[in-house]
Amino acid sequence: MTATTNDIAELDLLGAGFRVDSAEVRAAAGRHWYARTSLGPAVLRYEDCAAVLHDRRFRQASADHLADQGITDGPVAEMWRDMILNIEGDRHGRLRRLVSQAFTPMAVDELRPRMRAIVHDLVDGFAPAGGCEFMGAFADRYPPQVMFDLLGIPEEEHGQFLEWGKTLALTISYSVAEHAAAIDAARIGLYAATDWLCASRRHRPGDDLISRLVAAADEGDRLTIQELRSMVFGLVVGGQDTTRNQFGLAMVLFARHPDQWAVLSHRPELAAQATEEVIRIAPTVPIIWRTAAEDLVWRDLPITAGTRLWLLVGAAHTDEAAYGPDARRFDITAERPVPQLAFGHGVHYCLGAALARTEIAEALPVLAGRLPGLELAGPPVLRPDISGIVGPDALPIRFRPASR
Repeated sequence: MTATTNDIAELDLLGAGFRVDSAEVRAAAGRHWYARTSLGPAVLRYEDCAAVLHDRRFRQASADHLADQGITDGPVAEMWRDMILNIEGDRHGRLRRLVSQAFTPMAVDELRPRMRAIVHDLVDGFAPAGGCEFMGAFADRYPPQVMFDLLGIPEEEHGQFLEWGKTLALTISYSVAEHAAAIDAARIGLYAATDWLCASRRHRPGDDLISRLVAAADEGDRLTIQELRSMVFGLVVGGQDTTRNQFGLAMVLFARHPDQWAVLSHRPELAAQATEEVIRIAPTVPIIWRTAAEDLVWRDLPITAGTRLWLLVGAAHTDEAAYGPDARRFDITAERPVPQLAFGHGVHYCLGAALARTEIAEALPVLAGRLPGLELAGPPVLRPDISGIVGPDALPIRFRPASR
């Protein structure tokens, strides 16, 4: 059945106040499975978002992210193209096979005690005051510390890697050209440090991710030095910015649902379920991009090769057809019938999903137990949903300090 013009809403993704979780988007999803935008079709419902993510006729649109900003050559563009996120086909499959040998759930699980120790140490620094700016006091510091421990980066190098990571995270923004010189300087520094670390691990392997990446082999095939550099680049950036912002969004959500914060403090065994519910209701990646690799027809929509689809997974996560009549309710005790989509699906499923989930699940019960009475001490200012990764730039909170 072909939709009429009146069935399909128009959304302004670039509008100053556009939010994926808005009433406007919910109304558009009630009318049809997609909406029109000036940037390409916006997919609104769970079934279609999940299916597009699995369909090999769509490729990663992030590969075009810098080209869309006029950056098509040079070292920064090459760095972006070499990132596993932006690679397709046989080469992507090869890298995925090699890296998956090193990035195992067992390696992540071994870090759980260290994660809890880092969380407690950070909370010790601000809990007695009864309030803090959460992003600077915790979210900016915890995920990088875990990633550096996982990679095996020496403690004296942590500060430098943190600065490189912050600068290189600008590649995800829409102001890459403005920051190109700083990004390239960070690239040069990170690549040189990665070369040194990989060389040292070849001679003296350790129990860390870089050692495992250096050793990873498939019938004699190994990662090249450029592939190792690109992998460390992706891990340093992904291990900081996305998890950082997901923590910020989690704290905003729990501050607005104090009953759920109290439940988590008394039932820490709900940590993994709470993590999934936080990501479902307030994903730091509310929009996933895909580009059609060929001409095709999706349901009632003809799509030409090169068309970008905007998968509004933040809207799909509250689709009643997928989650039932209480789809919009935040409830960490609820058993949800289908998984959230923020880590993607299919061949480009996020390599760091296990690490991000574990970091969040280890931290949230500690925070809930030690920061009872959580409240916002000021309105959070969030990045626009179109920015790729959403979260608060600053987040003042207050609470009643509890003992360790």
